[in-house]
This record gives sequence, structure tokens and C-alpha cells, in this order.
Amino acid sequence: MKKTLCAGLIVLASVAGRASASESDRVYASHLMVDQEVTVAARITGIVATILVDRGSAVTEGQVLATLESKEFDAAIRQAKEDMDLKKIEYERAESLVSSSVMSAEDRDDKRAQYQVAVATWERAKAVRDYCVIRAPFAGIVTEKYARLGQKVIEDKNDPLFKITAVEPLLARVYLPEEQLLKVKVGDRVEVVADRFPDARATGEVQFVSPTVDAASGTFQVIVRVRRDSARSVLRPGIAVQVRFAQPGSR
Repeated sequence: MKKTLCAGLIVLASVAGRASASESDRVYASHLMVDQEVTVAARITGIVATILVDRGSAVTEGQVLATLESKEFDAAIRQAKEDMDLKKIEYERAESLVSSSVMSAEDRDDKRAQYQVAVATWERAKAVRDYCVIRAPFAGIVTEKYARLGQKVIEDKNDPLFKITAVEPLLARVYLPEEQLLKVKVGDRVEVVADRFPDARATGEVQFVSPTVDAASGTFQVIVRVRRDSARSVLRPGIAVQVRFAQPGSR
């Protein structure tokens, strides 16, 4: 058996990619998978203040998953804002003094530089405050929740808070014998049937055909994108399936 790890999901296929059917049937075994699965961690050190999702929650890209306590970061923003406002006043005063020849242009430039640094410090403080809001990086399902209220998360440790798994696109990977190389192309239609749920059928199309053949096994990789019928919710990552390719001339 050949084992391939893709986006945290283990896909098993026979070395030749054949199912129990005859070679002429062009049927190959696979498991469904997705391209994206990530563990979400905090980008700053802080204390978990709220948790807004649970295992099984469907989330959209950018949706808030949790928040960290923000009082310290809010204070940093206020302090940076006050310093920026002060530096702005000093710079504007320097501009007027230069125009009346009371201050040199070099001193005015120094005040301007101090103001620009203060602006950058304020903007950075706001950006760090935004990290208190933990968001979903893409649409999918919360498949693991590690976050706990009151938990201290440390930036350098990348403490996991959630695992998000995309539900689309749904893919199947198969390994075809090299004699099939000229019989399969991107865009070809296929039929996908769940091993243990034969009524759960779906169509799909070839999304990728490997440009190389594995010399050891004499096979090449093909990835199929499955068109999932929402009524057939059994089709999900990890499900064992049979992928049937259309016979040449019937496409």
C-alpha cells in the first residue's frame, strides 16, 4: 500500500491504484480529501477571553473564532496615540518657526522624523491589538477545539487553538498504471462511489495529471475534483471511494 499525507489527511491507494474490478473497467480505489486543513494559533501572547465556536461549527473566511484579553493592548494604543499627538504638535510648531527663521530646517526635520516614528508606533500598536481577535483563515468546519477560557497562549510556542478543515473542494487522488497515460486528461469526467454507501454517487472531473511516472511502481498520479451533492452529505474527507473513469470515446 502507498500512503500519502495531504493537508493532514491520510490518503491510501494501492500501488497500482486498482480496485477489485477488472482493468478494462478503469476503476481505482481512493479516499476523499481536501486541500486545506490548518491549526489556528494566536500571533501574540495573551489570555483567552471568549470562545465563539465549537467542534463541528461551520465558519466563513474571517469569522471570529475567539478573542484574547485586550486591556493591555488598548492601553498601549492610547499611550501611542497621545505620544503621536504630542509629536504632531511639536512638528507643526517647528514648521511655523522655520518659516519665521526662528528654527533651523535641520531641527524641523528632526521633529518631523520623531512624528513619523510616533505614527508608526501607533499603527503597530493597533495592528498588535487586532491580533487579539482570532479569525478563521478560510471557510470550513471546526474539526478540533483546543482553546479553553482563561488559557494563556504563548506566541513563541504556537499554542493551538482550533483546527479548521475546508469542505471544498473535495478531491480524490488515484494512481493509474502508465499504460493509461494517454487515455486520461484534465477535464475528463469521472464517477465517484462511496465504498460503504453505494447509493452515495457523485460526478467529478480530472483536475491534475502528473507530468511524471513513478519509476518504481510504474504509476502516475491523478487528482479528481468531486462535485458533491449536498443531499449526499456522506461524501466527506476520509471516506473510501471508487473512482470510475469513462471509457475512451465515451467522454
